[in-house]
Order: sequence, then structure tokens, then C-alpha cells
Amino acid sequence: MIYADLHIHIGQSLDGRAVKITASKSLTLPNAIEEARDIKGLSLVGIIDAQATGVRRDLLMLIDQGELVSLSGGGYAAQSLVIIPGTEIELKVGEGTAHFLAYFPALAQLEAYVDYLKPFVKNLQLSSQKAYLPLEDWLAAVEHNEGVWLPAHAFTPHKGIYGNCCRRLAEVMPVLPQALEMGLSADRAMARGISELDEVLLFSNSDAHSLSRIAREYNVLQLSDNSFQGLKNLLDRQAGRIIANCGFPPQAGKYYRTFCPFCQRIVQENPPQLTCPYCGSKRVVTGVLDRLLSIADRPVEKSDSPYIYQVPLWQLPGVGPKMYSKLLTVYGTEMTILHEVPIDQLLAVAGEKIAHWINKARHNELDFAAGGGGIYGRIKK
Repeated sequence: MIYADLHIHIGQSLDGRAVKITASKSLTLPNAIEEARDIKGLSLVGIIDAQATGVRRDLLMLIDQGELVSLSGGGYAAQSLVIIPGTEIELKVGEGTAHFLAYFPALAQLEAYVDYLKPFVKNLQLSSQKAYLPLEDWLAAVEHNEGVWLPAHAFTPHKGIYGNCCRRLAEVMPVLPQALEMGLSADRAMARGISELDEVLLFSNSDAHSLSRIAREYNVLQLSDNSFQGLKNLLDRQAGRIIANCGFPPQAGKYYRTFCPFCQRIVQENPPQLTCPYCGSKRVVTGVLDRLLSIADRPVEKSDSPYIYQVPLWQLPGVGPKMYSKLLTVYGTEMTILHEVPIDQLLAVAGEKIAHWINKARHNELDFAAGGGGIYGRIKK
């Protein structure tokens, strides 16, 4: 099995320049690699700020030092971890703007893509910049440079294509995407309420802005090869499959329910709620659930594939810094602890209460108070 998080930001490049303004300065490329491989236990990551001048320089430095090794199938190996260079960009679509992710087999193709994009982006050192070119031209640039692409956090009210731009992708895009990133406040069952997504692969990724957030959502994949080509084969339906998505229950996401900034309240009434039921204001932050139910063309029913609801190990009740360190020392990585270690073994090290919470996470039994308006949901103890 391959544990994959395909949406990891970089806070700053090693020359000290900011990349993702809202991300932690400690989220450098070497630190992200160490966290993803040695602490989280991931197998495959997408570094989606690789278009930044400083990050490309950092990648080249690690290649020159032998820390990264070019793979014949595309991507770079850092021992057991494969890195795919990518980018996040903002484009005008339909009624608003949306973020898209693109991935490339190697720095040569990424460099050619960046050269094409330079006239349309004000500052390529910074992450998630707006590009002043038509969506069709951007898609052609990605394809011309052997890349693959997908909409990012598609259902969120801020820069999500369904949450911010349209009711149907077919109305605003020349082609449907092969895959789509759901975002923290959605899951497979919710996404399947839109029939045009029946043939679209659904990914869950962390959108990490700090080291600890890496792998807060990820995918369990079966690929023909752990490389860019293996990912592309999956998107092309040639080989591989998504075994499961792992991540926050949608209620734990910070945009799950509608939020009224005037009342400072997360709406509790039955969805969909597109205005505030308390003060009547239409100027609300529309919740992912509320928006999705308002545009769905069929009932939201049970998912067609496993979605394992869990939170990062360090966020489970009782797992403080000392226990977190102890568990990693004994078992190695978060992926091993969350998925593989038998519960009776965890009992001996973590104790009954913590083993209980890990077991509940494994069996989709965590209960959450819903989040909204930028406020994360929380585990009910």
C-alpha cells in the first residue's frame, strides 16, 4: 500500500524567502521531507509550491547532494518517500475564482511550464498566485509539459470550484477532470451527490500549512509504480486504484456548516441553510454541506468506497507530546500506529484510554461537533 498526501505547501525556501505566506517558516522542503517520511510514514507526496524559484533551487540542491534521486517513472526518491513536484494556481472560472493543482514528472517540465506562465503571474515565488489567462490555456500548458491536474479543495467556499464558481463543472470547463480533491469539509458520500463526478477519482489531501498538518488527510493507493507515472496511470485508469481516503470527518472541517459573521454562530438548523436563520443575513460563509445539498442532483447516500474518518495521532484525546514521542519511538510512524499495530499491543504501550481512541478512529466511530466559518470542529469526548 502507498500512503499519499498530494497537497503539501512550503512555508519558505532555504534562502529565507516566503513561499506560502500563511504557512509556518519551519515548513521548509527538507523539514517537510523528514516529517512526511520519518514521522508520518508517507510513501508519496506532492510538493505543490515547486514553481517557486527558491523551492526549485532547494530541489536542485538536494538532487546535487544525492538526497533526492530521479526516478525513471518521474518524481524523486528521498529514500522510502517519493516526491512529485507540483504547483497550485488560482484561475477565473464561472462566477468566481478557483484553485487548481498540477503535477509534473521532473523539474525540466516544471521549468518549461514556469517559463510559459511568467507573463501571466505577478510573483511566482509565492504560492497559489492568480494567473491572468483563460482556464483552457492553462490546461493546455499543463498537458504540453506532460503534467496532470485536478481542482483543489473543490467544495470549500473559498477558492473551491463547486463552492465558489459553479453548480456543475460541465458548465464552466472544456473537459471534466480525471480527479478532484474534496477538501477537509467533504467526503466521498457527499461528493457522490453530484452525478457528473461518477467517473472522477476523489482524493483527500492535507493542504498542510505546517509540519504537524502533513497527513491530516491522505490516500491509501495501489499504484503500478510509486512514481509520477504510477499516479498518471491511476488518473488515466490504466492501472492502480484508490483503496481508501483517510481524513477528517467532514464535521471536523472548518467550513462544514454555514457561519454567520454577524451573529458569530455556526448554523445548527437542518441543511441546506444559505442565509442566517437567526438574523436573516445573506452575507454568510456558506457551509460545504449546505452548498453541496443545494446543488446535488441526487440524494447523498452511503459512499461507494471506504473513507476512514480519523484525525492526526497528536490530536486524539490524551495523546500529549510525551505520549506522541513514546508511540513514535516504539512503533516508528503515524501510519503504522493508526493502521497497522494490533490494539492489544497498543494497550501495553499507550494504555486503555488512548488505545480506545485509536480503535474508534480505525472504525469510523469518532463523534464531532461541527465546524464552520473557519472554526474547526472538535472531537466529542
